[in-house]
Amino acid sequence: MRVVYSDAHRGHDGAKEMRYDQMIPMCENPGRMDAIVAALRAQGHRDFADARPFELNSILRVHTPGFVAFLEQCWPLWKAEFGAGGFATAYTFGMRGMEQQPNESVHSMLSCYTFDVCVPFVKGTWTAVRSAVDVTLTATQEITNGATAAFALCRPPGHHASSDLAGGYCYVNNAAVAAQTLLDQGANRIAILDIDYHHGNGTQRIFYDRSDVLYASVHAKPEQEYPFLMGYARETGAGGGEGFNLNLPLPLGTTIAAYREALAAALSEIRAYGPDVLIVSLGVDTFVDDPVGGFRLETPDFLTVGADISALGLPTLFVMEGGYAIAALGTNTANVITGFNQR
Repeated sequence: MRVVYSDAHRGHDGAKEMRYDQMIPMCENPGRMDAIVAALRAQGHRDFADARPFELNSILRVHTPGFVAFLEQCWPLWKAEFGAGGFATAYTFGMRGMEQQPNESVHSMLSCYTFDVCVPFVKGTWTAVRSAVDVTLTATQEITNGATAAFALCRPPGHHASSDLAGGYCYVNNAAVAAQTLLDQGANRIAILDIDYHHGNGTQRIFYDRSDVLYASVHAKPEQEYPFLMGYARETGAGGGEGFNLNLPLPLGTTIAAYREALAAALSEIRAYGPDVLIVSLGVDTFVDDPVGGFRLETPDFLTVGADISALGLPTLFVMEGGYAIAALGTNTANVITGFNQR
């Protein structure tokens, strides 16, 4: 399986995040990619490719022009007001029942276009966001060219980002951009399997009223875990998308046995849907020791998860999402890829 990667993500670093009652260094940091690359190489994966540059058009097929302009302009506007130190983050968030259009103030833009304090901006954020898309689209092209599988090893992740909102470490929805690109290139149906610990609220929102993308997610119950307001089993799609959104929420403490049951249900739904391509939003924050997780999967379990997905026999694009237990992150991620390849 070809692994597509770019070092251009490294400038998105140095900010902090609010974790309940503490301000801490960002869990989503460049060290994540170093750990994964090292583990992939240690397990014998040698087919690495550099990302190629792509235009903004593919992003604009999923995200609104105003939102994309905000992502590009946020740091320069913040720097002009406060200088080059620190990082940009929202001071307020959207106010229901009031005008939601941002004005020229960077603060209004942050309020309108972000929904939490986990999407800070620094000098290198926009470059990293663009590189994540380039990585994803380069890997997508591998599938278009006939590859049976490819891995977009990208950061920042994307599944919490909707068409006009960033949050949860996510700025542009890489998996959604890949899905739309494949459809634009002639695919009829795409399935997105989200196995991140957290529900991919952004991906769900983007495709919720559409039947050409099936979204299936195995994640922590929204009553117990971020993003708290979405991810219920009752959310099955709307309008033309009714029946094409599958949420399989699981309780804290879930181990591999119960997890595999839910995964099997998602895979069965995907098989029945018959997509041209499967996109896997690959999060390994389901690991027992993940600092932002609450499931209890062990490192060998990720081999099993990879093998279970491989059994579908579909062209498969893996797009990196979460996973923050740095000591085990690389091996856990590589195990999914190795398990997929060994089936």
